Amino acid sequence: MPSILFEPFVHRQQEVIGLRFAQHATLNRAVRSVPGVKWSQTHRCWYIPLNEELCKKALQLLSPHAQLDTHKLLSYLRSRKKGANRAMVLQQDSRPPAAAARMPETTLLYKGARIHHANAHLLPLMQQLILKGYSPSTIRTYLNEMAQLLKALKQLPADELTTQHLKRYLVYCFEKLGLKENTLHSRMNALKFYYEQVLGHEKFFWEIPRPKKQLILPKVLSDVEIGRMFRALTNLKHKAILFTAYSAGLRVSEVVNLKLKDIDTARMTLFIEKAKGKKDRVVNLSPLLLDILRGYIRQSNPRPTVYLFEGDAAGERYSVR
Repeated sequence: MPSILFEPFVHRQQEVIGLRFAQHATLNRAVRSVPGVKWSQTHRCWYIPLNEELCKKALQLLSPHAQLDTHKLLSYLRSRKKGANRAMVLQQDSRPPAAAARMPETTLLYKGARIHHANAHLLPLMQQLILKGYSPSTIRTYLNEMAQLLKALKQLPADELTTQHLKRYLVYCFEKLGLKENTLHSRMNALKFYYEQVLGHEKFFWEIPRPKKQLILPKVLSDVEIGRMFRALTNLKHKAILFTAYSAGLRVSEVVNLKLKDIDTARMTLFIEKAKGKKDRVVNLSPLLLDILRGYIRQSNPRPTVYLFEGDAAGERYSVR
């Protein structure tokens, strides 16, 4: 009888249960019938949200077709519960880390990083980033940086690290891993958020010096190079996108989020909604950019309806990628 492994991992900042099995037509059909099931191209398996009701439903639907291996899931749930309790206790406890105990080698996968079950509770706790209104890109960065710490710690409990441990880890990142100053700053910000805001420790990061960033002058294109770049574009939409970014000084995310209603031809301005730091701002709209945008809209088929630059689906913004 074929077997299905229920394996927990983090996918798109959410805890999920992977359903792993050897290629089998009958099992494939059975798995597709599970409510909420999706395919992950990254992890090459089907998965469902880590939800008690969905898990019970999956067990019920799949048990007639295969042997169900849930030891990784059960071990993770046990460690998750213990970890949450430990995090609450450590808010009032600054004990040094205990010696690494012998634990079953159950791991949680996060974007290729194997995280020991002793630390599997950390990434779900970082969901406080969402509640505090951090941007999706910042959330991804912080989770990635924390995952690298947990990968390096293996079975050593991360909640019990002291300032000295974190200093040694950051020296290791700089000297052994060769991380650049900007990456180290991101890693320190992620650690600071977890230990000070999630666990509630005192602001001991004052004791950890930050590496000095390099001051690098930007590489500025000449007028000739800029003209050559724009003349090389034959696609009017691509030209309009690039010219909007260049003329108005916009980030990629700001360009794709521009809506038709944000163009004020009377005042010759562009309204940038919720830019960096969730702050609105207004930038100048040059007459040359306005001409390019009008020509782009006239020749678009179909014409944009909501966003200035739309993808294949009407009313949906163009992909950042």
